[in-house]
Amino acid sequence: MKNFSADMLIDAAEETKLQLVEVAIPLAVDDPYTYAVPAEWSDKIKPGVRVRIPFKNRDIVGYIVGFSDSERNAKTKSVLEVLDEKPLVSQHFLELTQWIKSYYFSSWGEAIQACVPKQYRKAKIAKKRKKKAELPENTAPSKKTKEFTLTGEQQDALNQIIELMRTSRFNEALLLGVTGSGKSELYIRAIQHALRNGKSAICLVPEIALTEQIERFFEGYFGDELEIIHSKLSDGERWQAWDRIRRGEKKVVLGVRSAIFSPLENLGLIIIDEEQEPSYKQDQTPRYHARDVARWRAQNLGALLLMGSATPSIELLHEARTGNIHLLELSKRIGDKELPQIQIIDLKQAQQISREKVIISSTLAQAVQSALEKKESVMLMLNRRGFSTQAQCLQCGKAIACRHCDVALTFHQAEQKLLCHYCNYSIGESDRCVYCQYQLFRYMGVGTEKVESEIARMFPQAKVARLDSDVIRKKGSHEDILSRFRAREIDILVGTQMIAKGFDFPHVTLVGIILADTALLLPDYRSSEKTFQLVTQMAGRSGRGELGGKVLVQTFSPFHYSIQSAKNHDTKGFYEQELKHRQDFSYPPFVKLINIIIRSKIEKRVIEQAEILKSEILKVLPIHQTEVLGPAPLPFYRLRGHFRWHLMIKIKNQTEQPLLLLKKALQASKKVSKVFMLVDTDPVSIL
Repeated sequence: MKNFSADMLIDAAEETKLQLVEVAIPLAVDDPYTYAVPAEWSDKIKPGVRVRIPFKNRDIVGYIVGFSDSERNAKTKSVLEVLDEKPLVSQHFLELTQWIKSYYFSSWGEAIQACVPKQYRKAKIAKKRKKKAELPENTAPSKKTKEFTLTGEQQDALNQIIELMRTSRFNEALLLGVTGSGKSELYIRAIQHALRNGKSAICLVPEIALTEQIERFFEGYFGDELEIIHSKLSDGERWQAWDRIRRGEKKVVLGVRSAIFSPLENLGLIIIDEEQEPSYKQDQTPRYHARDVARWRAQNLGALLLMGSATPSIELLHEARTGNIHLLELSKRIGDKELPQIQIIDLKQAQQISREKVIISSTLAQAVQSALEKKESVMLMLNRRGFSTQAQCLQCGKAIACRHCDVALTFHQAEQKLLCHYCNYSIGESDRCVYCQYQLFRYMGVGTEKVESEIARMFPQAKVARLDSDVIRKKGSHEDILSRFRAREIDILVGTQMIAKGFDFPHVTLVGIILADTALLLPDYRSSEKTFQLVTQMAGRSGRGELGGKVLVQTFSPFHYSIQSAKNHDTKGFYEQELKHRQDFSYPPFVKLINIIIRSKIEKRVIEQAEILKSEILKVLPIHQTEVLGPAPLPFYRLRGHFRWHLMIKIKNQTEQPLLLLKKALQASKKVSKVFMLVDTDPVSIL
């Protein structure tokens, strides 16, 4: 295939005979495919243009990625229609998606598909635009936000950020700041500097709920220059937002993971807030990480990549500590406010005293009562949703499991259902046991729904609300809950990890973590890191006002180094212990991980395919640079009716050569019928 260039575009426009083009197919195939284009469309043929093409007895939309110098033969099909007058996908994005294809083991078409709104996947799209919504009566636009006077640490960090942007070449920096140290204010100042210099900016946040809070903050500064991208937008709304950005109407984009593909002109700054969050990793093909896509774009465009966190990923902190990226630190909260005191509550001792299972310990209950008496607000976090995490048949004693997945069903009281959190399979509370047909169950374990119920029972005078993924399914519901909590119409907010990051409620003086061990119980090499991050981030919601704050952490593992490091606000100490553990057992950042997942409804075929694949991999990967673990069943062995095994590959030489060799092994290995494989480069979870 020829490389695409300006000269080639001229040649294509002048071509009078059938032109052969290479088309990227948005399916799991080895693309691109060669198609012929009739002469009447020769002036439209450019890389990045969409075409309607015949593919395996159906019509689909593909993307021209180059021109072919091969001869047309009887098997060469013709393009049915050229859909765009000018390229939809720029050369920058063609090069980006080609890298995504290679690094994340997708097809080129799948990578391009991830970059464009769903509307463009169809041959025809509606061209109507929604009018800007009129404001209700007596409602004024968002007022210009008052700028704060920066602290000495903030000003020093901002000076360094501006200096890095002044070079107009690629730089990256980690803004390591304790919770409440004013990282968001520095994001604002950095974006303002970019705009003053004719540049645009992207700011990524991990959660839609967090987007709502920072959206109000950004609107006060950037007004009509701001575009918001989040998962609650309809397909039409997302297309309209993307189109406004593409036409240059917007200069600042705030959004979740997919916003990294915003087609801004003159992109000079990319910010990733809470860069450690796993939601930045796409869990479907192409399984890209927004941080690495941002790094590629910043390198290609000569922009600054600024990543902020109080608890950065071990890999990024290691890069900063070893000098590979710039490190900017904010060690103090705004106004020199003290970090909250963190107290550990040993649940084993609490249960010995009470002689029963404890949800809310007496220590935590007393602290909640004290906060309510002083008219202060409380946040309680448990990273498990539902009412009870397990239902046991009272006759046969078996836990009621999903018929499609190897996991216990969770009881949801509001819906009166036992629900699978992986495939959404459910049975009613009145249904019979699938094993013995008995009709009575015993419910065990605790989720946020049960915590909310227990808190409402213990403190009937308090107004209690819950924020988790069950609650926010209805559009606008999370904004309503957060607005009422901010207005102090809610006294106690119960939630999952989505309430742990970014929120600034000065009236919150008490934070309680119901069970800090949820991540520690998982068979994942990141479990300690996730525990430290979650406890530290949740603790950071307390004491952000003038009244100070307190944090109570309930745990069955009070002496685990992740819990103790969080208690002492000791990021450096945790980092050193965790890094030693990673080095001892050969995990990132000392190796690159690639997880290959093989699944099928027929278990023996999964095992057969895994053994074939391992044999091919061992033929090509150098033994002294790589280690292949498995095949072995995944911790969640059966999901959505499929048996799941995996091969874990550890690569010491972190260059692209092993990836190319691995791709050859995948292509060479015999394919067992009705078996599916996916490759996860740099997995954030191995469950």
